[in-house]
Amino acid sequence: MGNIKNRHIIDSNNLSEESYFISILQEAYACGLLYDSDIENIQLQCIDFLAYKSERYDGGESSSIRVEVAENIMKSNLYTIGLYLKSLPDADSAVSELKSTRIDEIYKKGRDLIDEKIRTVKHIYKLAKKNKVFTLNYTYNATLDDNGIGTFFRLYNPDYEAHETPASIDYQLCNPVINLEGIEFIQKYLENLLIENEFCRNFDTQDIHYLLYGYDEGYKDLLINIFEHVLTAGLGCLLANKSIKKLEISEDEIQFLDKELSKDTNYSLALKLQNATKKLIEKMNIINPLVEEYIERSLPKITSNIAYGIKTNALDKVFVIPINPDLKQKIKFLSGVKMEDEDYRKLINQLLISEYSLDRIAIIKEKVESFNDLEDILFDSELNDEEMALVFDMLEDIEIAALIKQNPFKSDIQAVDLSEAEYELRLNLEEYINHLPIGRKEQIFEMVSVIIDE
Repeated sequence: MGNIKNRHIIDSNNLSEESYFISILQEAYACGLLYDSDIENIQLQCIDFLAYKSERYDGGESSSIRVEVAENIMKSNLYTIGLYLKSLPDADSAVSELKSTRIDEIYKKGRDLIDEKIRTVKHIYKLAKKNKVFTLNYTYNATLDDNGIGTFFRLYNPDYEAHETPASIDYQLCNPVINLEGIEFIQKYLENLLIENEFCRNFDTQDIHYLLYGYDEGYKDLLINIFEHVLTAGLGCLLANKSIKKLEISEDEIQFLDKELSKDTNYSLALKLQNATKKLIEKMNIINPLVEEYIERSLPKITSNIAYGIKTNALDKVFVIPINPDLKQKIKFLSGVKMEDEDYRKLINQLLISEYSLDRIAIIKEKVESFNDLEDILFDSELNDEEMALVFDMLEDIEIAALIKQNPFKSDIQAVDLSEAEYELRLNLEEYINHLPIGRKEQIFEMVSVIIDE
């Protein structure tokens, strides 16, 4: 009889992690654990406590504060109270606490708990930075930086904005943190990131770089999750009966997987990946139960990605072939010898006084021999949009690629430091490229990635 568990009246599944205090009151009232008089008493205590906190907010210098400020302080109070109630064994215990303890006392316990959590989270933050993945990805590095998550510890105001999360966090986790705010959100985010780091640190930094570069040469600027790509690659290697150590898979092996996995139903595919996951955990000698649980929690997302890749004939976008950028073939581009300054000035003057577009294009075609002179003319000769397009038509793909390399497309914000001529050239070049056939466009951008100026 001693082993029989107590039956809880409140179903914890009906409670909100984000608004725990309010949901406790609602569920307790619905279950008959709290009556109208109890709810009214708790509400009055919350209002009295808000008045006390509001007075302290401005140091007693004013008898009133803005409505939105008062609302935010109330949210902070309720968050802190809810944080303590969450720490109790169960929801029924939380209701007993509300019936037997004053709101200001419960708040004090929650506030002490926040201080304790801040100390814990600072320690987790140090660990996450210590075992970080060495990568070129900007959002990953920026998020772990002192100006990313680090700002939380400088800006967090647990007395009046305990529910806020004042930090720059752009890096996307494989398993996003949902329904949490304030210190709880930061703690859970860092705990998940710490786990992702621990898993990825089993692989060589260079191999992860090759994998992500194979996914996209510009991965450093993408909002990607490193853990998800590494885990997916590891599972792909196992399914192809390869070692997972280097995260390497070939085009033939991807085609083999496509053929084999396309035979599976959704259920059999999920089962196959579950077995591969168990094998991966065993081969990597993962003994941390938190890492193991996180991998298993990530599996539905990866399974869905693989199923979609099979369905759309794009499995090569899921299982990625690593690329070593240092071994990629390079193209040497010779710009040619520039004309003398005096000759260049005469040419620009001739273009500026020419009345007809076709005459101006003919002059450029006849007299411009070097790429550097051509680029300067595009800046200096005040060509209109149609004339720029005609000049681009004269160029070989390698020359257009060199122009893009020298004048990469940028957002309006990034282009703020460009001159008007530079901005116009990039705008026209981007417009021209966007109207090219897809195959030619892809070929030009491939040249951009491998071209070397000489």
